[in-house]
Amino acid sequence: MKKILKGFLAVSLLVLFSATAHAAGMIKDYHAYRIKNQNIRTVIPVVDSILSKESNVKKLARNAYYATYGEEHYYIKFYPALHDTDVYIVSDASYDKENNGVTEFFTSQNYRYETLEDKEAYKEYKFDFIDYARSGALDGLFTLPDGLKPLKKGMSKLNDKMSKGNDKTSSIPYSEDNDPIDLTCVDSEEFYNADADVTVTVNEYRLKNKENKYVHAFEYVVKNNSDSDIKIEKVFSERLAGVKDVTTSTFVDMDRLDLADNLGVPLAVATGGLSLGFTVANNVRLAKVIKESTRFAHSLPENYDLKANSSMRILCLKFKDDPKPLQFTIQKQGQTYKFTY
Repeated sequence: MKKILKGFLAVSLLVLFSATAHAAGMIKDYHAYRIKNQNIRTVIPVVDSILSKESNVKKLARNAYYATYGEEHYYIKFYPALHDTDVYIVSDASYDKENNGVTEFFTSQNYRYETLEDKEAYKEYKFDFIDYARSGALDGLFTLPDGLKPLKKGMSKLNDKMSKGNDKTSSIPYSEDNDPIDLTCVDSEEFYNADADVTVTVNEYRLKNKENKYVHAFEYVVKNNSDSDIKIEKVFSERLAGVKDVTTSTFVDMDRLDLADNLGVPLAVATGGLSLGFTVANNVRLAKVIKESTRFAHSLPENYDLKANSSMRILCLKFKDDPKPLQFTIQKQGQTYKFTY
């Protein structure tokens, strides 16, 4: 019975693969570059000013663009890489990776660039493209539909319903964490509130396990620059990721990949070469996910006394597709200050 079921599913997926491939362009190229010594906040304004004049290009969410030239389609997305900027490209047209419109743009701006060699970054960018393509926004590029989308959507709604009526933060109490963070920092930004004389440094990290497909870890370093103590009365966010969000999305995704691998269906082409290897048992991987995520999924601090000329650290998880800022309410010498970063 099990063999029959696997065979039926395999045939069904192959039929779906063939039918969809005829309706949209087959992907031929995936490529990525790293622009050296140019932070994304300096690159994006230049890109926007140029591409806004192109009628064949539309801007998508989160620094992504989609270009259509006749039968050819190009998906381009820019990512922060700390002091550098990564550029990821997907196309259904074969092109010269050394000399093309993107590299010509680099040259015109005197950008120094190289082929992206960061494998973890490359895997994350591929997954982002696949997830976005499945939303229907890239109708000219073909990728395999997500058969478990209804389940993931249902679990997401359940998580939101459970969080309704509260600040949507973790039930794990806030605690100070001063241990080093052994993760790749992809972005860092510093803010200063002159009224409260407070500096907030926001660092964004790529996680090591499967949850990095959906969330990134964030570190907020809050420094009281003044000679007076302050009280961080409240830190609030409209939506942060908790352990239950991470485990739901990650576990469903692992099941999907394991199913594809067990069926032996040639999905690598359809999913842009995303690894489908079943190498570690689900329960082991899920344990790693929970361990890594829990550190960043504590409640946000309330009524925290921050001494003069000292710092504190806040760790949290944010959804990559919609990272919400933190809102601070601070008391200092009888005055209330509010700011959002």
